[in-house]
Amino acid sequence: MPLSPRHRRELIAIVALLVGVFVGLTLLPLDLTGPAGRALGRFLWQYLGAGAAVIPILGIALGLAGFGRLGATELWRVAVLFVGLIFLVPYALAIVLGVRLATDVPPDYAQWTAAHRLVGVAPALLAAGVTSVIGTAGAVIVLLLALSGLTIVTLDWHPFRKLAGAAAGAAGAAESPGKTVPFAPPTVLEEEEEEDTEAAPPAPTRGAPWSGLLRARPRWSGDGKGGEEVDQLPPVDLLAPPPAQADAGEEELDRLGQVLIDTLATFHVEGKIVGRTTGPVVTQFEVAPAPGVKVGRIAALADDLALAMRAQSIRIVAPIPGKAAVGVEVPNPTARIVTLRELIETGEWDRTRGTLPIALGRDLEGKPIIADLAKMPHFLIAGATGSGKSVCINTIITSLVYRYTPRELRMLMIDPKMVELSAYNALPHLRHAVVTDNREAAQVFKWTIHEMENRYELFHASGARNIHDYNRRVGDRGPGSGVQQPGFGVRDPGSGGSTVSASASRTPGPAPRTPVPDSRSPLPYVVIIVDELADLMMTVQAEVEKPLAILAQKARATGIHLVLATQRPSVNVITGLIKANFPSRVAFRVAAKVDSRTVLDQNGAEALLGNGDMLFLPPGRSEPIRVQGAFIGTEETEAITEWYQARQAARDAARRAQGLLREEEEDILAVVREIEAAEAAAEAGGVATPPGERDVLFREAAETCIQHQLGSTSLLQRKLRIGYGRAARIIDQLHEAGILGPPDGSRPREVLIGMGQLDEYCS
Repeated sequence: MPLSPRHRRELIAIVALLVGVFVGLTLLPLDLTGPAGRALGRFLWQYLGAGAAVIPILGIALGLAGFGRLGATELWRVAVLFVGLIFLVPYALAIVLGVRLATDVPPDYAQWTAAHRLVGVAPALLAAGVTSVIGTAGAVIVLLLALSGLTIVTLDWHPFRKLAGAAAGAAGAAESPGKTVPFAPPTVLEEEEEEDTEAAPPAPTRGAPWSGLLRARPRWSGDGKGGEEVDQLPPVDLLAPPPAQADAGEEELDRLGQVLIDTLATFHVEGKIVGRTTGPVVTQFEVAPAPGVKVGRIAALADDLALAMRAQSIRIVAPIPGKAAVGVEVPNPTARIVTLRELIETGEWDRTRGTLPIALGRDLEGKPIIADLAKMPHFLIAGATGSGKSVCINTIITSLVYRYTPRELRMLMIDPKMVELSAYNALPHLRHAVVTDNREAAQVFKWTIHEMENRYELFHASGARNIHDYNRRVGDRGPGSGVQQPGFGVRDPGSGGSTVSASASRTPGPAPRTPVPDSRSPLPYVVIIVDELADLMMTVQAEVEKPLAILAQKARATGIHLVLATQRPSVNVITGLIKANFPSRVAFRVAAKVDSRTVLDQNGAEALLGNGDMLFLPPGRSEPIRVQGAFIGTEETEAITEWYQARQAARDAARRAQGLLREEEEDILAVVREIEAAEAAAEAGGVATPPGERDVLFREAAETCIQHQLGSTSLLQRKLRIGYGRAARIIDQLHEAGILGPPDGSRPREVLIGMGQLDEYCS
């Protein structure tokens, strides 16, 4: 029978621990290991010096890592770290003590000095060889490089990272040493493009979060001529480091497991624990029921188990997908906070190939959960007050800010509660100030649909399929004149909502629907965040529900994505029309099972613990993942916005020195009002169709009349939502085309053709 990965890991840990203890005994001046042990000890001391003392530590560390006492550290990382130290420690001593061993030194170990014995033969020869070639200074540099490379590979840490972060905090308004990213359109890894034959891009590195995801583009300034304009990402030191926390004690978890089995036996349910997975807040016990025991009997005992184990609540997964066991999720005796900074500093964040990555938290195994908003492509968040919903929204916003500059990502935020999102008004990624009025929120959605249609026309004109394809084609043409497409200008980080251009003039009014190929520039991604959907659905449901459905169905290819949050997950708020277009959802703790079913189509969210405990339903999966959400405090959010504000004066001064002017972006609400005014004028007859031309709604009106087998102005007014004057003109055009008969008093006109003949009459 093959060993499971966990058993194999524990077996390796036991062997490493025993070997480490044995080697440690051979190094002591005690006769406990026999002739073979004494010979091994002499050999290690002679050839490795003080590095031999690292070998027992290596064995103990592997043993602890194998049993999970070192967190989620991988065994190979521990092994590489200590094997490197075995040679680097005596090598460093050789440089410090100035030990030089020539190749002709007699192997008389008894005559060696204490310094020689600390260094050993191999490290001393290595130090002597390096020093003879590049000198003592070069040998020290080699040592520092080796230590840095070793810690980066094994611990994902190097000493200069903290120094750079400290310099960033001290620099203030000066150029920050944060991550520097040249402007380039990101690669969209969409599910429908999996058939592409291009090679997969390499994983990104920490120094350039997009490297490997993006093809190199020349950095360019606002006017395409002046100096280079480089946007920077905020330094990670603005986020609070994770506090020192103790993991759940093994003895206490063993006791809880025994209480679980004893309680099941009390209710005549036999079973045994075959596995255990410990996360930051919850431990999942894998219970294998005895033959003949139905899993439903275990699931029905959730409240009794919570009482016996003195737990706030217990969630039962019956059965665990892919395993012959029932999962009993019990709160840990000591909960551990998951911070956003620790997720951003992990290798998973740097290696992710997601287009719009968001760091959600850690799962039951302690692994980071990095989701891709572009693949979702929209996100629905629901949970009761105080369950962690607003913190999750802050985490999503901060994750995107740490991945994209304002040139590549724009945000629209709607906060009817006027509390949670107001801190982001200074964020340069915002296309418009945080919207708090429900009527204005409806106008924001209308403007977004207008922007989506504009982008589709740009795609059609350039032959692009989606935003990734369009940005790639634009990038092949070069930066061009640097004129941003209508709708989204480049907002100056820290300039309070302004753009940079070589000209101070701009044509007011709605964005033109005909793209100008010569002035094309890469389009940014757009993320719309609504903090409380229930308030909108109560007041402006008619104006909001349909635009939400349209955006959810069509906006993905244009790079527009939605994040909706609500604390009232009822069917009146999360309607079927909205729910059908949001396959990716997160449920925090809710009040009742019916609310959990509304969000996830299954129970479970009512048994969560709150404080960031969530069930995450990724796209394409039917079973949710339990995740402990990442925490970000108000102080961290303020630090990020202040970092952008602190750089405003220096950036403005530099632009003025280059002769660049700053212009304000068009107010999207003013654009919507102009569009509505133009539509109202057209419906009222203010904009007449030129003689000999048909109305743009001619075919749709003909189809409506044929489907209803009658033609009247009132029918077109109701179905097409147009004014009387325009409807009357369309009726006349249908009559002239031979689709409708002549007027017959007050009765509707007769339809003269069928649907199969419509193409002939509309040609």
